[in-house]
Amino acid sequence: MTRLEPLGSRELEAEVGQPLARRPQVRVVDAHGHAVPGARITFRIGGTGGVGGTGGIRFAAAPATTPGTTLATVTSDPHGTATAPALQAGDRPGRYPVVATAPGVRGPAAVFTATVRPAAEPTADRLELWDPETANLPELLRAGTGSRFPGLPSLRATDRARPASGVRITATVLPADREEGAVGGTVGPCFEGAHGEEVRTLTLPPAGADGRVTLPTLFTDQRPGTYTLRLTTPSGTVLDFPLTVTPPGSGPRTS
Repeated sequence: MTRLEPLGSRELEAEVGQPLARRPQVRVVDAHGHAVPGARITFRIGGTGGVGGTGGIRFAAAPATTPGTTLATVTSDPHGTATAPALQAGDRPGRYPVVATAPGVRGPAAVFTATVRPAAEPTADRLELWDPETANLPELLRAGTGSRFPGLPSLRATDRARPASGVRITATVLPADREEGAVGGTVGPCFEGAHGEEVRTLTLPPAGADGRVTLPTLFTDQRPGTYTLRLTTPSGTVLDFPLTVTPPGSGPRTS
């Protein structure tokens, strides 16, 4: 053997926790440029590759490897081509070298670079009522002063018609005379913050595996009027609900 020739791009990539789409591949040739079949090629992951699903990248599973290792040895085919086993990204973003070597090779090792990207933030392109047939929705969105809304509806977040698991939705209470792009008001219905304070803008817990989002309790102060509950996804999808706070004596009180 004389040298190892990388085949294809030396750049590999995947998001954390995902398999890499391509595998490192080299061609083994002799001094005359002829393919060398049956050569033993070792692929080694450098940097902080890990085992058990942690670290940068690892070999998933293949002959001559133990699942989760950072070292694999393969044999070149009749065309002198040697292909590394499938690679799996761990939970640590970064750039990691994958080096191919072989006994008797006089030239430099073949080096590939695997880039592990952070996971993309979940998003949703549609928000809708969990139960579109909610008949008493107007009553759920009405409450007296100094009380709370009797039960806000649950929502479903989807992205390209699939449940948007993990998406974080921001709920904002706006006054009726809000302007486009307005932020939360300082009076009117409010959520309870982490320390018991009144908050009118709140990031909700991540949507469940089914895309379901449960709204927290929404309280009213002593200001009757009409408000808007605006729900916004990271990508800018918006769903508005009208809220009505009635003055004392105009309806049942929910405490």
